[in-house]
Amino acid sequence: MTDVPDPAPLPDPAVASPTDRSGLQDGAVRGATWTVIHTLISLPVAFAVNLVVARILGVADYGRLAFLTSLMEVAGGIITLGFSQALIQFGSKFHAAGRHDELRHLLSAAQGFRLLVAGPLLALVVLLVVDVPPAMLAIAVVFGIFVPAALDGAAACVWIENKSAAGAKLAIVTSLTTSAAVVLAAVLARTPDAVWATRLVVTGTAVALSLLVISPAYRSAVLRPRLPRGLPEGFWRFALPIAAAGVVGGLVMSRSEVFFMTWLATPAAVGAYALAYGLASHLFAPAQAFVGPLIPAISGLRAIDGQAVAPAFRRTLRASSTVVGVLLAAAVAPLALLVTTLYGHEYDASSPVLVALGISAGLVIVFAPVTAFVSSRLSAGVLLRANLTALAVDAAVAVSLIPLIGIWGAVVASISAIAVRYGLLLRNEIGQLGIGWGELGGLVRPALLGVLLCLGTWFAVRPLGDGLGSAVIAGAAGVAGYALALRVARTGLTESDAASIARPFRGRLQPVLRIVLPVLTGRRGSA
Repeated sequence: MTDVPDPAPLPDPAVASPTDRSGLQDGAVRGATWTVIHTLISLPVAFAVNLVVARILGVADYGRLAFLTSLMEVAGGIITLGFSQALIQFGSKFHAAGRHDELRHLLSAAQGFRLLVAGPLLALVVLLVVDVPPAMLAIAVVFGIFVPAALDGAAACVWIENKSAAGAKLAIVTSLTTSAAVVLAAVLARTPDAVWATRLVVTGTAVALSLLVISPAYRSAVLRPRLPRGLPEGFWRFALPIAAAGVVGGLVMSRSEVFFMTWLATPAAVGAYALAYGLASHLFAPAQAFVGPLIPAISGLRAIDGQAVAPAFRRTLRASSTVVGVLLAAAVAPLALLVTTLYGHEYDASSPVLVALGISAGLVIVFAPVTAFVSSRLSAGVLLRANLTALAVDAAVAVSLIPLIGIWGAVVASISAIAVRYGLLLRNEIGQLGIGWGELGGLVRPALLGVLLCLGTWFAVRPLGDGLGSAVIAGAAGVAGYALALRVARTGLTESDAASIARPFRGRLQPVLRIVLPVLTGRRGSA
């Protein structure tokens, strides 16, 4: 008698079906493109809001706002960057493999952990550390901790289901609403505490929007928290170190130097550094769009086609490097030349600092995909060790140099920590993928060309003075120089890269892609 195999289980109609390698890639590209659209809409708005708030508050109060915001970013990072990393990694694998019951159980248990363990602990930390009026403190605890803790599983599901395009659309709504509320608070209250509290209320509440786009079965699981028991084998072994790595990494990768500067420098220096850091972050938000959708996509790809991971790493690094190169060459120096014109002479110190932090932020975006690849192998220990080492370097350099050279001590500390973190991660990951340092240098060559053009235009145009005219000259020189450099160096996207980016999109985006992608394509073939 011949054995008859069991029939394949029927798909759950309440959830999206698992995808193949092509579906994962297309979903990641669509998510990246919609995130770019989000940033292109929200970035000018955020820039204008930042300008209004900085001018209304002044450099010292702007520094206090940066301190309060950074403090909640660190606290919130324990929820969003710690436990959620493990949830997304395991959840993406379950969803890609069609293991929906296991994923629903995981979502409910994760919500129980956030509400019963993480939330109360974080609330205690905030109550002990944050020095604001009681009403503001209550807002921070409710909207900065417990509301996100109760609903953050829905945000994780957006990534797990590879619906980052829908997540980007929700982010547009959140960004515009937050911007309007922050400007209103700054104009009416004119205090950093009020602006900080207003932002927390809007962004904390907006987490609930993710419930609208996830599958009904997953939505039900998110809204039914249970005790964090019966989690997948190896979950806590990955989750605990990745949670620690997320917290430490948040300190390394955020503007945590403002904590040291609040202690060791003047309020004006804190404000000037915070402005430069914020502008650099805004500038590279479009490039960051290519990184976020990678985390669930790479995790799912490793689960269904491990042989495709190394080629995906090469393609991802080429794409991020090419996009970052454009921004480095064409935008960093022009924006730095406009700082005094836009924000006033009390922010003079921010201008050259923006050039240094802009280059650093750009290189962070170039190498940020390595974190997704390390995480997809569940290598939490590697991340934790790299982050701890980088944080130690950051603290040591900051404490040593800020008293001596002020704001530039914070700049050196930030750049040193980032270099150490990504140096350690790259050394581990490229060995796993069989990529040498020479090949790695070729993959990131477009960004290195952008760095040279950024520095060249800054030092060449700065003697002409700050202002709009100098910024236009620097921007035009950067764009022309970068397009020429890609051709001469025969680097940038390959034809295969460009085709992969364009394939999922039809209609109105095609004419735009036909103009942009050939300019960034400096190589033929698919290597």
